[in-house]
Amino acid sequence: MTQDVEIAKSLITNGKRVNETMELEYKPDFEAAATQWAKFWQGQNTRPMVQAVLDRPGMTPIEKPPYASGSTGDFAPIIDQLLGWARSHQFLGEAIPFFYLEFAADHFAALLGADLEFAPGDPAGWAVPCINDLAAADIHFDREGKWWKRTVAFAQALRARCDGKLLIASNTLCSNLDALAALYGSQNLLMAMVEDPDAVHRALAQIDAAHAEVLAALGELLDYKRWGSINRHGMYARGPINVPQCDFSCMISQDMFRQFALPYLRNEMRRYDGVEYHLDGPDAIRHLEALCETEELDLIQWVAGAGAGETRDWTGLYDRIDVLGKGQRRGGNTREIVQIWQKYQSRGICFGLEASSPAEVEDCLVALEAATTAKPGAGAR
Repeated sequence: MTQDVEIAKSLITNGKRVNETMELEYKPDFEAAATQWAKFWQGQNTRPMVQAVLDRPGMTPIEKPPYASGSTGDFAPIIDQLLGWARSHQFLGEAIPFFYLEFAADHFAALLGADLEFAPGDPAGWAVPCINDLAAADIHFDREGKWWKRTVAFAQALRARCDGKLLIASNTLCSNLDALAALYGSQNLLMAMVEDPDAVHRALAQIDAAHAEVLAALGELLDYKRWGSINRHGMYARGPINVPQCDFSCMISQDMFRQFALPYLRNEMRRYDGVEYHLDGPDAIRHLEALCETEELDLIQWVAGAGAGETRDWTGLYDRIDVLGKGQRRGGNTREIVQIWQKYQSRGICFGLEASSPAEVEDCLVALEAATTAKPGAGAR
């Protein structure tokens, strides 16, 4: 076991770590929010998590820097805008101000040797496959690579000006089949899963080891031991947190998912204090039962994808998720949120609240506390 893996394991606390007292300038009640998040991951919350971000009265709101900012290395104006955004907004309930440090959806693959390409006018890049012979591939965390060095430089620049003011979310660690598809190409990977499954598993095992090492390195870079960590949706944990996913699963059968994806996803989930799974697209729904067999999975973020799915009523899917014992990430106004909270057994529900004033947020929290008395005692885990 490498030192990085040992460090990663030491960061896994299942929400039980008691950090030193922490303060954030733009989240005065950060310690209270962190405590609520710890209760949430332990299944001891008395209401759902509620995140609301409102304009600060008397200030002109500044937009948050766009997704994938920083890939060019010009950090200063991005940090200026980020701090302006944080100053000009209020972060209520369990909302915490943070910046999402990611250059592309395939950022993790870029830390394993892939390069990123960028289209004119689009700040988000995509990976250029770099593996030609899967059976002979040596996939590992490249600490000397361009994109890790840029990640480190940006994180250091952010921390120099933002520590004690807001948090930094690392890139999403899109590992398992998603990373291998980025490194090898989706069509090549689909063929290999049929023609050379041993080579696929060998590569996936290398990616899984790299995942543990990258997570440990990010824990040191962003000081999880002091600040805890936050994922791209603003969900916080005392130890490491991220958003596992396998978008590649849309292209494979249930049997292939259980063979090639689920074992590695479980390994990833075991490294986190809290697990929010990103379930993306109707073709991924067939894997829901397999995913929900995983004890470490806490809640699911359902994304319908582009097209007709965006307007479809997904109530049946949300009902299935609850019956399968998992929480959900949802959104809505106070009335909608209270209804959802009353309906479902799981306490592992996190809401993005649509509100127009702090008073409305407070009224929502009070209503949710009152509604909790009628809920069965189901835990988040």
